[in-house]
Amino acid sequence: MIEWFSTWTVWHWLILGFCLLIAEIIIPGIFLLWWGIAAIITAGITALFSGMSLVASGIIYALLSFILSIAWWKYQHAKDKTDQKHSVLNQRDHAMLGSKGTVQEIAPNGIGRGFFGDTTWRIQGEHLQPGDLIEVVYVQGITLFVQKIG
Repeated sequence: MIEWFSTWTVWHWLILGFCLLIAEIIIPGIFLLWWGIAAIITAGITALFSGMSLVASGIIYALLSFILSIAWWKYQHAKDKTDQKHSVLNQRDHAMLGSKGTVQEIAPNGIGRGFFGDTTWRIQGEHLQPGDLIEVVYVQGITLFVQKIG
């Protein structure tokens, strides 16, 4: 066996790294992946420089953990921001913009029900009659503001 691989600090960093990776898999919602990878990288660096002290390898581990965690956080934070801009999940009303439907019933004040796809929505518009073809112009709360098409 190679001498540099038999140092106790290398084995401790490897064991810590793999324990953290296993814990990441077993325990949901815990952020240990990057700390585990940092421990494995630290084991490699410690193996390359066999005279490295435990304090020096601990500092390398802390720096790597910090750098990897912050880099992942920045990447994920930027990705989440762009996903939120384009996502209409749980915003069904906003997904309705531009949708076409028909007036089901309408009161003299311009408020009524419109049929869109397989459901009805509260609508508001001017000069509408039951059966008119309509399009959603904007949304406010639970009311779809519509205009008559054609």
